[in-house]
Amino acid sequence: MNRQSASTCGISIFTPGVIPEDLRPQFGNACELVCIQVPKVYDSCLLKLCLVGERDKEDPDQGIEFDADLRVKIDCNADSVVNARVVGMVPGSFKVIKKRPVPGDPDKKFISFTYQLKILYDIVFEDGTISRDNELLLRRSETIGPLYCPDQIAIIRERRVDQSGEEGPEIDTDDEIVKIEIVARVLDVKVERDDCDTCDPYDDICFAIFTVGIFNIIKCELIVQLVVPAFGFCPLPAPCEPVIGEPCEIFNAEVPPAFFPPQLDTPIMGPGIGCNS
Repeated sequence: MNRQSASTCGISIFTPGVIPEDLRPQFGNACELVCIQVPKVYDSCLLKLCLVGERDKEDPDQGIEFDADLRVKIDCNADSVVNARVVGMVPGSFKVIKKRPVPGDPDKKFISFTYQLKILYDIVFEDGTISRDNELLLRRSETIGPLYCPDQIAIIRERRVDQSGEEGPEIDTDDEIVKIEIVARVLDVKVERDDCDTCDPYDDICFAIFTVGIFNIIKCELIVQLVVPAFGFCPLPAPCEPVIGEPCEIFNAEVPPAFFPPQLDTPIMGPGIGCNS
């Protein structure tokens, strides 16, 4: 253990195995060095988007972009749109369309991808009725980069074996991974009527105009093997505690909530701080 091997940049000088007692302090008192296989993030970037459904509000210099999906035709009896929220990404909608190498540096790539977000919203009509959970799909195509995303040399295959010993089908593991993480929310929605001076008043067309803010993190990952210190196998978790008692008994045992917000942690400075007249 701890046999030093020929070292090159990026290769551990330690080989996996039990760490001798006298060397454990330098490894945080870990008992063993182990080799694990994990996705390693080689490069990533943050893409921030503010999307509007009103072309007049587009301002590329300020990072505000028009998206036609955010201009949705609705019934002109609508009074307002409420409870608009992004509920998630449409399963299977994230696809990498192209990875284009940078000329002269094939390990760096421009990555083009698509995805769809699902937005739900409620429409409140003038008579007070509500149409709930109307669906809007926001379809996006982006190109980012360059990211350091080297090609994997090895071709990796897997076979899964179940408890009976039977082998499953061969699996082509995803040895080069482009991952997307999204935090998105609806910032504003308004109802807009397209009035037509020469048209019949009943021919007016109304739209729900959405504004959506999106944070995208794009990551290029590769499957690698790393030597890491280990403290042993994880202990068994504590037993799950069942909920015991009637609902009202549980409620009556709860501490009342704070009805009012807390005071400021720091004093307010400036004119008017004194309470004396």
